[in-house]
Amino acid sequence: MSVPDSSITTAQRYIDFLLSREKNLELPVIPRHCVISYVPDVIGQMKALHSHRMLTLGVTNPMQLYFFTPEEGRSFAMARGMHGAPMAAVQLEELIALGCEEFLVIGPAGHPTAKLLPDMQLGELLLAKRALIFEGTSPHYGCSEYSLPAAGSVERLKITLQDLGLLFRQGTVATTDALYRETEVFINELLEQQVLAIEMELSALCTVAECRGKNLAGLVFISDLVRTDGSWDIAPSPKIYYNVVRHLTNAVRGYVEQ
Repeated sequence: MSVPDSSITTAQRYIDFLLSREKNLELPVIPRHCVISYVPDVIGQMKALHSHRMLTLGVTNPMQLYFFTPEEGRSFAMARGMHGAPMAAVQLEELIALGCEEFLVIGPAGHPTAKLLPDMQLGELLLAKRALIFEGTSPHYGCSEYSLPAAGSVERLKITLQDLGLLFRQGTVATTDALYRETEVFINELLEQQVLAIEMELSALCTVAECRGKNLAGLVFISDLVRTDGSWDIAPSPKIYYNVVRHLTNAVRGYVEQ
């Protein structure tokens, strides 16, 4: 997929502008691999495990970027994910402009369900195979129905999770702009399309990555249950969340070291 026309505003121009005004800023060697994390505690765990350098880049909404240099294995970067499809796309464009090539996205997602016992439980992991577009960013890149993560990256992440002995599902994610407009009608529409999780960034990230010829995979954990009976189980217990952070940290380590 390619964008049908060129843009006057580009991430490369913005990054060049930032670097030109920060005369004393020295960028490290930009690693090929970058993890975009919507789970700050996973970044915290990685900071405790590896030596790193933090870079804050931007003007009105700066991006926090961490560069890790493990004693063994390849170097990699981690960015704290920006929320919502528009800012997620902006952030990915800028990471690509910096020089990153391979991306792993981790974060929370709701599970739509009409069942008393849902198909997925709080804390379960889902490897995204497809992302339905209910956000407004992807159409600007020429994609309007669904976007796909890179098949090779998905397979690599699948092997990583299997090698770690982690339980996970594979399936379709839906991305919406409107967290507080997940109505009964909308949830039923998702269920008809066999959607297992709903969140706010992944379809736009897949769209941008495909457009720019980069590889991206997405791994989410079920953070809440959205039921057609009108109930909403909002968050997992602290114990479940602790295990999620541990599993995601191990998944990140395994993925970047593979």
